[in-house]
Amino acid sequence: MRLFQNERNMYLRKLIIILALTAMFTILFYQVGIGVNLLLYNLLLLLGLAYVDKLALKGEVNLTLIAGTLLSAIFVVINGSIFAIAINIISLFLLAGITLFPISRSIIYTSLISIVNFFYSQFAFLGLISELSKKSKYADAIVKVIRILIVPLIVLTVFILIYRAANPIFEGMLKSIFDAVENFFNWIFENFEIALIGTIIFGFIISNYFILGKPNSELVKLDTGSSNDLTQNTLSNDAAITVKTEYKSAIVLFAMLNILILIINVIDIRWVWFNFSWDGEYLKQFVHEGTYLLVLSILISLALSNYYFRGSVNFLEKNRNLRWLAYLWLFQNSILTVSVGIRNFWYINYFSLAYLRIGVIFFLILTLFSIYTVFVKVRQKKSTYFLFSKNSLAAYILLVFMAFFNWDVIIAKYNFSHSKSAFIHFNFLSELGDNALPYLDKSHDELASIDANQKDVFAFRDQYISSREYYDIIQERKDNFLSEWEKSKWQDWNLASHRAYLKLKEQ
Repeated sequence: MRLFQNERNMYLRKLIIILALTAMFTILFYQVGIGVNLLLYNLLLLLGLAYVDKLALKGEVNLTLIAGTLLSAIFVVINGSIFAIAINIISLFLLAGITLFPISRSIIYTSLISIVNFFYSQFAFLGLISELSKKSKYADAIVKVIRILIVPLIVLTVFILIYRAANPIFEGMLKSIFDAVENFFNWIFENFEIALIGTIIFGFIISNYFILGKPNSELVKLDTGSSNDLTQNTLSNDAAITVKTEYKSAIVLFAMLNILILIINVIDIRWVWFNFSWDGEYLKQFVHEGTYLLVLSILISLALSNYYFRGSVNFLEKNRNLRWLAYLWLFQNSILTVSVGIRNFWYINYFSLAYLRIGVIFFLILTLFSIYTVFVKVRQKKSTYFLFSKNSLAAYILLVFMAFFNWDVIIAKYNFSHSKSAFIHFNFLSELGDNALPYLDKSHDELASIDANQKDVFAFRDQYISSREYYDIIQERKDNFLSEWEKSKWQDWNLASHRAYLKLKEQ
């Protein structure tokens, strides 16, 4: 009896939290933008998860996701950037999966569990109501009928719509029914606030998503059954011969690949590192070619390392030569990574900062980490699971770190401060976020001086908007921002926009 009562109390607690979170979601997000409300919802959600015993403080991935969720939400308030908002949404999505299986060691499996649970959790709400209504035979019967009929009714509706569109006679037979349905929805739209209803429904779906559900057993088995380390298997004579042949093939391949990438690295070191000179042309191709080559090279490195060091070759007594060739191959990929970084440096030096150029910097950092994990895999006989789990976690941490910065402000400050030596792309700058407006707002004289200097250095300057056009765009955006900010509500407040507003009022 006590066990039943404890279970019932837990179900009741979950229902209370779902309804409370739905109400708070509506209050925080109804007809407002995103700002401090997202941080408040994150905090309320974590408290709700703790209240229903779904917030475990254990496991490397689990703790990382909890920290990443909180940090990204904090920097939404500080920076007010779309990027920080996107990272927080990604964090919440992953958090929904890790709460179901806190000891998961892989973000990949966590994301799959989260996807499956999104659909399962909505049906689980009916189960929650059923459990709470067990003492009422009528309520329990109603829930059972709903659970039995909901899927058939959805499928039936889909087929009715298909047949209605395909058969005019059938459509005529159903005309009065569809007219009644249409009139009903028209009445709803005329008499109810649809945006409010939509916000409530969405908040309810999200609340179910986090509070209800259970981990998919097959995905849990895959995660728990995967090992970071390879194990040695006993080989038959034929299998041993095959492994030795594969080993010899790998020796030849890695030797040839090292020679090939050595040629590329020598060319890059000589041409890109020490003797680069710009003659006024675009540098997009210059950077992108190197980036594509790097991506291809890293993919080949991962694929080859996974293939040749996937099993028995790791345990050959005399595989030292292959290992050293693999180490050399990875080291040369590191040099190639640095070469692309230097290409990107030259690109920024002559064409200023942009989102993708910043992205390349962080991609190269992740690439170097990936090369390191491949090195560890080869040296310590690690598995493919080890590679993907470590690199996916590193990618997430790097994305959260990137959310710490207000990139629009950084870009605006940097680009204008280097206008005498680097190209100013007025089209791009005019589209930066509102938080950067104080640093985009320049006088006619400042812009005219920049324009004149740019035309002397960059022959293609006339292909873009003029400084006068840029000035008009920024002034219009500034007026709109000041007007909108003064009408904004407390829910969508953020520090960066507040500072931008104060700066623009002073200018």
